[in-house]
Amino acid sequence: MDYIIIGGGAAGCLLAERLSKDPHQQVTLLEAGGQNQHPLVKIPAGIIGLMRSQKFNWSLRTQPQSQLDNRCLFWPRGKGLGGSTAINAMCYTRGQAEDFDDWQKHGVNGWDYQNLLPHFKKMEAYHQGENTWHGTDGELQVQALRHKHTLSHAFVAACQEYGLPLNEDFNSAQQLGTGFYDVMQNRGQRCSAAHAFLNDAKARPNLTIISHAQVEKIQLQDKRAIGVLYHKQGKSHFLKADKEVLLSAGAIHSPQILMLSGIGPKAELIRHGIHVEHQLEGVGQNLQDHLDISLIHLDQSKSSISFHPSFLPAGLKALSQYPKRRGLLTSNIAEAGAFVATEEDNLRPDVQLHFLPAVEVDHGLNLWPTTMHYGYTLRACLLRPESRGHICLQSRSPFDAPLIDPNYLSAEEDMNGMLRAFDCANDILQQTSLKTFSKQAWLPEQQTLSNAQKMDYIRQHAESIYHPVGTCKMGTDSMSVVDETLKVIGIDNLRVIDAAIMPTLVSGNTTAATLAIASKAVDSIQAKHNTTTLNT
Repeated sequence: MDYIIIGGGAAGCLLAERLSKDPHQQVTLLEAGGQNQHPLVKIPAGIIGLMRSQKFNWSLRTQPQSQLDNRCLFWPRGKGLGGSTAINAMCYTRGQAEDFDDWQKHGVNGWDYQNLLPHFKKMEAYHQGENTWHGTDGELQVQALRHKHTLSHAFVAACQEYGLPLNEDFNSAQQLGTGFYDVMQNRGQRCSAAHAFLNDAKARPNLTIISHAQVEKIQLQDKRAIGVLYHKQGKSHFLKADKEVLLSAGAIHSPQILMLSGIGPKAELIRHGIHVEHQLEGVGQNLQDHLDISLIHLDQSKSSISFHPSFLPAGLKALSQYPKRRGLLTSNIAEAGAFVATEEDNLRPDVQLHFLPAVEVDHGLNLWPTTMHYGYTLRACLLRPESRGHICLQSRSPFDAPLIDPNYLSAEEDMNGMLRAFDCANDILQQTSLKTFSKQAWLPEQQTLSNAQKMDYIRQHAESIYHPVGTCKMGTDSMSVVDETLKVIGIDNLRVIDAAIMPTLVSGNTTAATLAIASKAVDSIQAKHNTTTLNT
């Protein structure tokens, strides 16, 4: 086997497709979950059920967060082909050009926005046609929503009343503004990374996909990756890699697999009785995530999405429309949003908003509020937090989830940013276009709060919006894990290729940036092995 790819998420799917284009290269993709062919995965609005699933979702929990009333926050992560692209809200945003330019400034050459833009364009089939910012020949369908709720339109109007410009493309010259998200959908169905990159590629004789394969460790010999040990159907199997092992298990599981393989912080490995193959102190460190605060109003028009019995006629209508890929079931629920600059004298957006025409409490895990109420939710997150956390091992067993400590709000400036995010969201909810729908504020109930009360509310209610990155960061300092070619520092024939390598969090949803990382990595792999026909 030439290449072994660990993890069938966004990056892993793209790598498998690109590398297997060359019929002379043998590629194996190992995925711990299943094939993800269930209707809930394909139907965009199925996201409501996927949050509750143990089959498609790792359903992780953080360690108690000292700045969030010692709560253990829920972290959904996709399990199965497509990874989190099979269970997420499909919002397609890249981040800001400055995000990638900052990576370059920190010493990783070739990772500025102008170097990544061709990769963003190459993977897209963009619905409005090719232009400076977008491509049309890629596998990933990036399309406009087929369903836009009345309340979502009201939100966009309210943002404009607040003073934000209308922005029809958050991935063009300017991110600032409000509008509807482009989504990773193909004619009203979810376009996960597996759908985009594996649907055709899986028929290639040189690509082998092994699902339900739990990786135990990467086998090393003389500081060189020689293969992968994985568990399937009660047995351990060894797969030899003649060229490279490509680790794409995500920001949580990639550092876990490295540590299980003996690569990581010395004290952590010794603590679990793991032989230290290669000391690399940065593995599992530098964890970053977007913390999110929700504000909820009840909807007096009762037009919002609900599980209330009176919503049944609207639900039946949605079912009847979906065979033609129309109606509510094509919605990603988080239809509209905004990027807002809340810092004085700084025009760079630092807050992202997601608007949901439904009551969402506790990630939708608790259906009782939406069974009882009609309402709408505005979620606000700080885009570039300063807080840093880490991933540790729970045990030396690959079947035990790692310990996750994002260390939210450990940096004082992050609470100040969350207060700005709260105020921005609250002000938009008070604009006329939305206020006409409001029966009452539900969370928080009070309209006027002191800063101390707002901070208490954030500590009691803030949650992840599912964008963990950074735990195998790319760089040149002592805490870096991979170099600018994504090769694990000090180990031959082993790369990490996923969101874990981001030095800093991008200012938006993370899927698009993760795919661009994988696309750029293919160039480095080709250059090393003198292959030129793959990444076209």
